[in-house]
Amino acid sequence: MLIDRTVFRFVAAARGRLAGVVALGLAASAAAVATAFALAEVVTRVLAAASSGNAGELSAAFPPLAIAAALTLTRAALLWWREQASVQAAVEVKHRVRRQLVRHLFHLGPTHSRRVRGGSVQATLVDGVEHLQAYVGFYLPQVVVSLVVPTALVGILASRDIGVALLVAAGVLSVPVAQRVWRRLLGRRANHHWDAYETYAARIADTIAGIVTLVSLGATQRAGRRLAEQAEHLRAATTANLRASLGVYVVTNTAMGAGTAGATVLAAIHAAQGHLQPADVLLVLFLAAECFRPLQDLQTYWHEGFYGLSAARGITQLLDTPPDVAEHPDARRATLNTPPAMKVHHVGYRYPDAPLDALHDVSVDIPAGSTVAVVGPSGAGKSTLVQLLLRDIDPASGSITIDGHDLRDVPLNQLRGVTARVAQDVVLLNGSIWDNVRLAAPAATRAELHEAIRASRVDEMASALPAGLDTPVGERGNALSGGQRQRVALARALASRAPVLVLDEATSALDAENEALVTQALHGPGADARTTIVVAHRLSTVASADVVVVLDRGRVVEAGPPAELARTGGAWARMLDIQRESLRTAARATRPLQDATHHDGAAR
Repeated sequence: MLIDRTVFRFVAAARGRLAGVVALGLAASAAAVATAFALAEVVTRVLAAASSGNAGELSAAFPPLAIAAALTLTRAALLWWREQASVQAAVEVKHRVRRQLVRHLFHLGPTHSRRVRGGSVQATLVDGVEHLQAYVGFYLPQVVVSLVVPTALVGILASRDIGVALLVAAGVLSVPVAQRVWRRLLGRRANHHWDAYETYAARIADTIAGIVTLVSLGATQRAGRRLAEQAEHLRAATTANLRASLGVYVVTNTAMGAGTAGATVLAAIHAAQGHLQPADVLLVLFLAAECFRPLQDLQTYWHEGFYGLSAARGITQLLDTPPDVAEHPDARRATLNTPPAMKVHHVGYRYPDAPLDALHDVSVDIPAGSTVAVVGPSGAGKSTLVQLLLRDIDPASGSITIDGHDLRDVPLNQLRGVTARVAQDVVLLNGSIWDNVRLAAPAATRAELHEAIRASRVDEMASALPAGLDTPVGERGNALSGGQRQRVALARALASRAPVLVLDEATSALDAENEALVTQALHGPGADARTTIVVAHRLSTVASADVVVVLDRGRVVEAGPPAELARTGGAWARMLDIQRESLRTAARATRPLQDATHHDGAAR
């Protein structure tokens, strides 16, 4: 039988409903057994009337016949009721499992989403949970019925004929033995099937998300071939499962048919020898068939139950994934100022399997209400520092404090509530611009939201769109340009009024003019009410920061006010010189084109 103890963690909450499903299944079987006895009584009375030659005695067969008919209708009603109860129990389990999965995904945080493929998680969350319906609602209750009913009926048969009872018992026992042998093969194939299914789902999600890029690169045919190869792999895994399942059907159905036929033949032989009444042969036939009926029903749910068990492996694996940061058991809500101050104390961090530290002995002072810029070449550790400040990850050494409280001692919900982040790769939810801005502050007034919209210059952008602020942004914001998405994300962060604002390349997609205006707005009214941390490659973005921290190879090489650092001739000054030279080179490269355009216009 397909029983896995890990699945019971999913069904514990629906024990009552599942017990009801089992009770209805047992009641339906009891009705079938009572029907068999009633029909045997009908046959006994008909045979008695035939042996006496008195046709009037046939009327004695009508009462048990009416009882058999009533029991048949009762059994049909019980089976219908059981189907409804099974679906309700399965729906409750699916609802609880999905809610638990979503809650755990939020608990895992953003770092987990960067390591896994979204399509794989989606397959587990949607299709994997759906596969549990047949397993939880139908297969598991039927397992209990399949254990109780055959045991009881073998006992009843033993009271009539021990030989017949032993023969039926042998047939019944052969079914789970055959299933257990086949399950070893199926277990391996189940893993292969679910792995292939998750990979295929992830590949489809990746292809749909990147279809614009694939078309622009002329790579649609190659992507199609990869999808076809993965689909073929999934088809082969599914076909292998079906073959194995058909093997189980053949073996178990043969055992059930042979058990019923053998018991009936043996009962007939014993009746011919005078050890049983003729009507008992019919009773043996009915009871033997009913003995195997629960096992036949179990076979019906075998295939779907098998896929539910394979999906449960993926669900369990996701639920057992530990978060990168765990809630401290003694975490208590901290008293924080508005805005708070943060300090990085000798922090070190190395990513798993990385040969070198991403950060080494980093210390940064972030005063309350200040704007601190973090700059440096690619791979210097800027994004790692941001993840640590937001507690997406925990430092391997050292500590980070907010108003004197170690981040690890502050509840995650409180920490998430006082921080807002605008990343370079902005994700907007499907809906309007207004919906996305309001998402961070559902209780904010329209005036407060419009203030954030003006500060991020979303109002100017929206005025050029067909529906203004009600313009749909599309899935992941793809209906907007990169700069437009960044403005909406910035407005969303400002609307939250979080006292700590983290801008991680948040204006990289804006042109120089809009970047300057947005930067000016960030340093305008209300700037003193928040502590701002800015990560940028374009140094013009951070020229007005209170403090600039220069990172290189995971270490702080320089820190201080930008004007002072520019006079010292250190790393910050060299970065400014390199960027100015790049701008001059770009200007020289575009001047011939401008001159040619001017000359052409004058000639006309």
